[in-house]
Amino acid sequence: MHANGDYVAAAEELDASTDLYGEKERTLWDLERGAVALALDDPDGTIQALSHAEDLIEVTLGHSLGDEAARWLLNDRVLPYLPSAYEDQYVNVLKLLAQLERGEISGGATVEARRMATKANVLRDRYLDARRVIVDEGLDEATGLLEQREAVSGTTRGEFVESPLGLYLSAFSFMHAGDVDDQGVAARRLESVIVAQGPLVGDIDERDFAHVGELRPDDANVLFVALSGRGPTKEAERVGPLIIYEVSVYFEVPILRGGSGEVAAARGVVYEIGPEGGPGAEVLRVDLDLIEDLRSVAIANHERQLPLIYARTLIRAGAKAAGAYALTQVAKENSSGDTETALQIGSVIGGLIYQMATERADLRSWTFLPGKAHVGTGRLDPGRYLMRIEYGADVGTGLGEVYASPWREIEIPDGASAPATLVEHYWR
Repeated sequence: MHANGDYVAAAEELDASTDLYGEKERTLWDLERGAVALALDDPDGTIQALSHAEDLIEVTLGHSLGDEAARWLLNDRVLPYLPSAYEDQYVNVLKLLAQLERGEISGGATVEARRMATKANVLRDRYLDARRVIVDEGLDEATGLLEQREAVSGTTRGEFVESPLGLYLSAFSFMHAGDVDDQGVAARRLESVIVAQGPLVGDIDERDFAHVGELRPDDANVLFVALSGRGPTKEAERVGPLIIYEVSVYFEVPILRGGSGEVAAARGVVYEIGPEGGPGAEVLRVDLDLIEDLRSVAIANHERQLPLIYARTLIRAGAKAAGAYALTQVAKENSSGDTETALQIGSVIGGLIYQMATERADLRSWTFLPGKAHVGTGRLDPGRYLMRIEYGADVGTGLGEVYASPWREIEIPDGASAPATLVEHYWR
């Protein structure tokens, strides 16, 4: 449904399938439903679902940090769903978009902007806490594997990518709230993220956003956000065999792959309303700038977490291998061909099957995240208008229009304090 852009059917399917998610996946259901609501131009539904998801995330995160040593002994799939670092940030990014669409700036969009900024620092601490448990409590093999994979992946031990889209929206929100200081902070963080992370956030030129800190409300009372494509999803990658306690150990780890991002350009257009209610004369055309490749950010953040996932999974597999090895030794020492020995051998086999069955990768992920985001601003005089976003793709001979969103009617009243915000989706 996502691949076909059928968000109406997706919403209906999600609403009819809450029992399939279960208590441990309720957070994931809220994330999916909130993203679908945003695609359906339902900002209230977006905020409701994602706020509930955020509440559940805080509860789950509190439990996991309070008992991290126990967590790595369990399979990730039996735990309540805890979003990945990038997913946790995008909760507030999507809520920011919804608040801007509603016209709720102070106490709405600005609240989400501050939550996102705080969360970026918390995520770094969360990574370091998890890593410390691996090193302090883990097997030597796991610690070695952690360090090896960190070196290979270029992990910088907790320096998570902060969403450029979120920072851009934050600066825009603070500007319209009259908070010049926080606008400047968000603008400087935006520039530093683009420069520091380079291609991880997409082919972005920081010069396109050098003016963000200097914008004033009179300069921009229209905001265009063109979301496109689909984010990656998790697939299982098999690791092994590794010999631990004379037992061949195999396990799976989740790898982010796929998604789509065909859109190479986007523009926002605004027309007067014609005599028959259709578009009349064009009054504004804004070429939108790529602000973030969400697929790339997702993959980069996930790769930084992979060393921990590998190490934690290896620790669990090692513990199960030790148990299976102990059962094997008992069976060998007491082998006499009787029923008791058969039961012991059966226990060994059962233990090995359990080991294989429980070390499967946790493939739960937020499916309805977009793949790219383009943004831009403009200024309109008071009045009523029709506006939409047009998407272009590289068709070999240049950029060809591949999709235009439905016309949306807006009104810019005299002395408007909140900007008109248009958020659209194209799913390819």
